[in-house]
This record gives sequence, structure tokens and C-alpha cells, in this order.
Amino acid sequence: MITNLKKLLLNSKGGIASFNTVDLEMAKGCILAAEELDRPIVMGVASRHWEILGGKIFLASLLAMVKEAKVPIALHLDHAKPDQLDMIKEAIEGGMTSIMIDGSTLPLKENIEITKKVIEICHPLDISVEAELGAIIGDEGIANLVDSSKTKKYTDPKDAEFFCQETGVEALAIAVGTAHGLYKDPPKLQLELISEIHSVVGETFLVLHGATGIPDEAIKESVKRGIRKINFFSGLLQESMNTVRLVEDGDNDYVKLRKAIRETCKNTAKEIIALYNC
Repeated sequence: MITNLKKLLLNSKGGIASFNTVDLEMAKGCILAAEELDRPIVMGVASRHWEILGGKIFLASLLAMVKEAKVPIALHLDHAKPDQLDMIKEAIEGGMTSIMIDGSTLPLKENIEITKKVIEICHPLDISVEAELGAIIGDEGIANLVDSSKTKKYTDPKDAEFFCQETGVEALAIAVGTAHGLYKDPPKLQLELISEIHSVVGETFLVLHGATGIPDEAIKESVKRGIRKINFFSGLLQESMNTVRLVEDGDNDYVKLRKAIRETCKNTAKEIIALYNC
């Protein structure tokens, strides 16, 4: 069943897993995992994958899958850039219920302005908005190796407070030591910073990006300190590719491979959903 991000987070406890997808097998695996655990999830498409997946054509199938699910699911456009308003509008027309506008590379004032512009488009349609503040390093959506110790700018709690007051955004992705991709070494989450930000952002939900490879105890502690939505994608890519690599030479059963990827994603997603539900 489809819902928006705000309703999903308001009506659930613990951390909620957010999975981006690059095909329907990956999506189906995540949805099956959520149904087996009876937990809500967020199902997303990254802006960098939008065109190559077919945009609204792909979204139509994903939307049908989400509507038939037995658990609440928010359908999310991830990391839309300030110059991608046309993509945002297309995603909304296609049925997405949650939009992330990523203005994190902009100065604070301009980040606020573009976030408010997206909110003006989304809120009258009951669509939730996520923004980002700070610098989360790494290339989102690729699963390259990354060194999280090179983070140059953590989210400033004072900026976060002002940003949320000015925009009224539902969710805010914060830079607290994570990165997009696969970690060379276990990242060191700034747990006290999460607590500090959570104490000043009011009703805005906090989001953790780059969760693949974060130690379990750090994930659990981050949820206790206020993180509600947790993005996990690189791990799905990694496990899916590992499944492809297991195919024997000369085996041309493509349907069998797709089923195997679906099962791999389901098993991976189940572990993640259960971990975040703390």
C-alpha cells in the first residue's frame, strides 16, 4: 500500500529502511522482505538512474508493485538536484509520494530557497520532502570504495535548526560521518552530533545516508539518538553483483538469474529491516 514519507514515519517506530532500486527484481525482493517482516519501507529511485531506467515508464511498474504490497511503502525520488525540477515534476506525475531535493552543495540561503520551492510544489499534493544539509561524500548510486574520514563538513546543529524552521521540511539528511559507497574502513559516526541535531529540529525526521558497512551497534545507537530513515543501497548492488558472478560459464538461463537476484535482495533486505527496527 502506498503512502507518503511523513505518514509512514509518523505511524511507525524505530528506524525505517530506505532502499533504492535499479530494476524490478531488486524492488520485488525488498518488498517481499518487508511483507515477511510486516514492516514499512521506503522504495526509491536515484535521480542519477532516472533516465537510464526509463523514468515514468519504469516508475509505472514500480508504482503498481508498491500499491499491491501488504505493508505501507513510500515511493521516493532520491537526490534530485536543484537543476532537476523537471524530473521532480515528472516523478510526481508518475505517482511518487516523496521527493528528496539535494541542495547540499549550495550555500545555506540558496539551499533553503530551492527546498522551499520544491515544498511549494509537493505539499499541496500531499507529497513529502526530504532535504540535505552538510557534505556527505562519495558518489551516490555507484558503490565505489570511499574513505569516510575525508568528510570535510559535518552538519552544523545551528544551521539545521534554522533550516528546518525556515522550510518546514519533513525529513533532513545529515552529514555525521557516513559516505555514499562501500567503506575502506568502518566509519566513525558522530553520535553526539546526531543527538544535538535531533534536539533542535523539532518535528523534522532525521535521515542517515550511506548505511552500508556501518557497524550494527552504531546503527542501533543512531536510531536511539534520533535517526528515523536509513538509506541502504550499495549493499544491494554489491550482493546482486556477487550473485551475477556465481553464474557458471555457459549458463544462459536469464530468468533463473533474475530469480536469484530477487532472492538475494530479499535476504539482504530482511537483515537490514530487522536491524533498523530497534
